[in-house]
Amino acid sequence: MNNLRRYGTLFILILIIPIFNVVSSLATPFFPGTFNPGVIRGIVLTLFLFWYMFKIYRIHSITTPTIIFVLYLFVLCWFSSELMTSLYIYNKVIITSLLFIVSFQTFNTIEKLNLLFRVIVITLLLQELYFLFSNLTGIGKGSYMDDSVLFGETGVNMTKAMVVFILTIPTFLRIETNRRWQLFATIFLLIGILIVILGMKRSAILAMMFGFLTYVVFTPFKSRVIQFLPIALVIIISTSPFYFPIIEKRFQSRQERVSMTYNQLQESESEGRMLEVKFTVEDALEEGAARLFFGFDLFLKKDFNGHKRMLHVDYMNMLGGAGLVGLGLFLYLYYKIGWFIWLVRQKVKQNNLINELSAMGFSLIAVQAFLSIGGTMQGVNLRGYILFILGAIVSILLLLLKNQFASDGNK
Repeated sequence: MNNLRRYGTLFILILIIPIFNVVSSLATPFFPGTFNPGVIRGIVLTLFLFWYMFKIYRIHSITTPTIIFVLYLFVLCWFSSELMTSLYIYNKVIITSLLFIVSFQTFNTIEKLNLLFRVIVITLLLQELYFLFSNLTGIGKGSYMDDSVLFGETGVNMTKAMVVFILTIPTFLRIETNRRWQLFATIFLLIGILIVILGMKRSAILAMMFGFLTYVVFTPFKSRVIQFLPIALVIIISTSPFYFPIIEKRFQSRQERVSMTYNQLQESESEGRMLEVKFTVEDALEEGAARLFFGFDLFLKKDFNGHKRMLHVDYMNMLGGAGLVGLGLFLYLYYKIGWFIWLVRQKVKQNNLINELSAMGFSLIAVQAFLSIGGTMQGVNLRGYILFILGAIVSILLLLLKNQFASDGNK
């Protein structure tokens, strides 16, 4: 607590943003109405971020693409046929985008980064306790025509947010020196993985697998990860009688509900993303250069063969609403982050901390790329969590790069 006090109130407020975000998301379904926790969160974060940008923000080449991106989308909003709807969703996008800048400027020491990781561990614990509470009390929603496992009033989508936090724990275990925190984080990691699997949410499970695979490719501790696998397998196998029947039942329910035939995709709102890509690309190519490059009606529903549909896929959301320019700026944000991480990794070799942080950074970018297929721009959760953590990683990598140059200059 003394460490937090010496960093000041502003740092504490920024540090607890992940907890504030998750608690608001979990509480919103229980308090319906105009001023529910989700709306209050949006108002608070918007006011705070605007104050921060005018009072605290310092221009930096790493954050400049974010500024250009949000300004470009802001201009497009004023050409929308439903201005308030476009501005409403834009508000969510600007919140998640600016969280990268706030995090980049805030978590500029290893100790601060470690405090952020501890907050993420607490945030994951809150989600797991929420899952436990839901199943003990019977309050909440099942999924895929199966109510054997409940995921609170938020539903199974909560597992996608859990994936983001789960993927930070291996790196946290490398920099955390407190044995109790290491033990707790390991336990919450295993519980979190189990909950994600129980959710049977394809996007969450595949994102977790994709993220861990990317992490393993880049981490300098591959041998330790491999050594940990047998332990994890023993735990999974020994406890399987408790949860495997549930997984089997949920898998069968999932199979009965979901079909990937073309005709059913055409009729299904939830499984229609493949057709969304087809229609959006065709529309962009057929409607002339202006629509191709700048899109139209940012964040609004588009007409697909007479049927109005919200664009779920982030890439199509940008192409259809902001054109090739908007899509390019959206992708460039992550390219800029990834390229910087790669450059630091190449310039300072044989540094385990840099290599470990870069592994987590690449892992989160890979998860963002995958989750963007399902859509992350309609809320302040997934994209916000990822960019908030990436901002901290980039900040520490920049610090380590400067320290290395200073050390080389003194030799």
